[in-house]
This record gives sequence, structure tokens and C-alpha cells, in this order.
Amino acid sequence: MQGNTATTIRQRLRHAIVLIGAVTLACTMLAGCGQVADANGPSKAAGMTGAGGEPTFSGPYAAEFKKEYDQAPTDLAKNILKDGKITEAEVQEIYDDYNKCLEPYGLQATWTLDRGEAVGQYRGSMSDDEQFKVMDECHAKTGSGDISSLYAAMNTNPDNVDQEAMARKTYQCYAKHDLLPSPISEDEYMSTMNTANVTDNSQFEANLRRWHEFFSEYMSTTFDGQPNPDYKYDANSPHGQQFWACGQDPLHQ
Repeated sequence: MQGNTATTIRQRLRHAIVLIGAVTLACTMLAGCGQVADANGPSKAAGMTGAGGEPTFSGPYAAEFKKEYDQAPTDLAKNILKDGKITEAEVQEIYDDYNKCLEPYGLQATWTLDRGEAVGQYRGSMSDDEQFKVMDECHAKTGSGDISSLYAAMNTNPDNVDQEAMARKTYQCYAKHDLLPSPISEDEYMSTMNTANVTDNSQFEANLRRWHEFFSEYMSTTFDGQPNPDYKYDANSPHGQQFWACGQDPLHQ
């Protein structure tokens, strides 16, 4: 496939938004006070029918469900959200819709809970910026990014704990298990590599790049999508497994 740089960067940016700080990158960077929900089961926010037939929601993610339901661009997206739960099968269904939108441009997407979204170009020669534009447009048309992000957040952070607090817990998990490649204080980590609650796009990407480069021994590619000569611990190694476990669920490691 072409467009590896676009795939890698977009995959990591979307992870970081979804998960917490920077770890939501591949196990989605993107942990909660309860156990992580079964990836094959539903993520729930208790939807009920209110006045006028519109659903009402309760639970830690009630506000997020209401917002996404009110802004859902398609009937498919609304139907997925209206019962207050999202299943893995429904995420794949919304991604089928997303891929129909991408197909005319020669792009194809995959999505998994642990890796987030990856997009490859199998036809044509679009630039990274052109791919980003199409992907953003197709997400807006289908609601796929919002629904998959909400599903991931509910699985990794079922109690909807404050993201900055969870980013600190993630750092503490790294330190506890001796996963930090070099010494760095919690405050320095938070100021230079944390992406939780960072709204400035350039700052967000700069922090994300620093996070990726700092933890390069766990990354198969560089931030720009090239083979990483410093790659040391894959996801099946003890260090790699623990690293991504800290990113997914730092409170239970």
C-alpha cells in the first residue's frame, strides 16, 4: 500500500485523541476506575426513550452520547447510539460505511480497539494532506470517527475519569514497571509529552511526536512512518506487553 506516512500519523493522532495523553496511540493511547470492558461486548451509557421519542441517556458517558446522537450525520449512526451502547460489531458496521466513502479515492480503513484507525492507499497517488482531507470529510459524513472514539474511550476508561489524571497514572505505571527509556520527572512528562486537554493542534502534534520519539524502542516505525532502527520491544515481549497495558489500563497494572 502507498501512503504509509499518512497512515502512521493519522493512526497515532486519532489514538491520542481517543485514549489518554499519548498512550492512546497504539493500544490506543487512548483507562478507568473499573476493569476494561470486554472488547467483544457492548459499551453502555443506558439509553431510554424520552419525550417525543428521542432517547435520553444516563451513566458516566451520558453527555457524550447525547452530544454524538444530536450531531449524528446518518440514520445508521443515530441507530447505533440511541440505545446508549456501542458494540464492536457496530463499530465495524460504521466503518463499512466509512470505507464506502473512502473507496472512490482509493483509500481503505481498518479499525481495532487496540490499534485504532489505520488507512492505506491502494490506488492513486494522493498526498498526505489530500488523504487527510478525504478522511476528515468521510468521518464527518458517516460519524465513524466519533463512534469508534466513544467506544474506545468507554472500554479504556469506563468511569470517564479526567484525562489529565489518567495521563499521570499512565506515567506512574511506566515508572513503576521500569518502562521509561531515560529518567524524566512526572511534571516534565506532562508538560512535554502529554496530549490530554491540549487543544492547540501544533502543540498537540509536537507533544505527540516527543512521546513517540521518547518511547521509540516500543515503536516499529518512526513518527513519520519510516522503519524504526531503534525498535526493541514488540507487543509480544514482556516489556512491550506491559508498556501497552499501562497505556490501556494504568490503574490495574
